[in-house]
Amino acid sequence: MPELRRSERIKSFLRAQILFNHRMTTIDCLIKNISAGGARIEVGKTMSIPTEFEIYIPQKNKTHSARMIWRDANAIGVEFVAAQTNTTPDEPQPDIQGLRLRALEMENAELRVRVRELSRRLEDLGQDPELSICQII
Repeated sequence: MPELRRSERIKSFLRAQILFNHRMTTIDCLIKNISAGGARIEVGKTMSIPTEFEIYIPQKNKTHSARMIWRDANAIGVEFVAAQTNTTPDEPQPDIQGLRLRALEMENAELRVRVRELSRRLEDLGQDPELSICQII
């Protein structure tokens, strides 16, 4: 089978993140080899990944637009579809951790409201909502 790559690939062990859904969804991954035109990325076999996405490499401070070319059980092959861009401090970087934190805080607040509702229902039924699970079992 003829070699389809246009540029030499370099073995690597780079941590990276696949970004999609307007950078709201991230998947941690590992770049096993990379070239100017694409990369082989190790991902979990159950991960659902769209055909087109961005890949951010923190160690190199670079983001690439990518298109999935192939997939096997543990990895995907991607082609870079646009020139690589440097992510500089002047450009707004995705605050992925901040967005995730806000989402978790909202979920926490919703769960607290639900716990209060369920505690009131237990009180209405004449049960002590402070009774721990260990005492019930």
